[in-house]
Amino acid sequence: MGFSSTNSKVTGFASPAQGYEEASIDLNTVLIKHPSATRLFRLDSSYMKKLGLPYGTLLVVDRSINPNIGQYAMLRHEGNFLCCKKENRNGKIILTDGNTEIIPIADETEIIGAVTSYIQVLNTGNS
Repeated sequence: MGFSSTNSKVTGFASPAQGYEEASIDLNTVLIKHPSATRLFRLDSSYMKKLGLPYGTLLVVDRSINPNIGQYAMLRHEGNFLCCKKENRNGKIILTDGNTEIIPIADETEIIGAVTSYIQVLNTGNS
């Protein structure tokens, strides 16, 4: 004796979580407000470690934003890209990497933009 029915109905209760599914996170939407002005940089040394940015940190830099005091800034200094923190020390605006101070001089230093976000990839021990 077998059962087959073309008019079978699914019975039971719907999941209590139905309708509350979480949407996926699009990092482009979260991290990048001005796509045409945004560039990504990766720190290739540990010079910013004292300021909380270790080697390999991925920086999201928005060129349309001038960094405020206390923010990280991306610079072009003597032909190299550098990340520094903009600070006010005794009424003087300076840029520092935690080890040295760089005073912006128009001919030598250009502020490229503000670091709006950064991503640190953690080593979990998995290959």
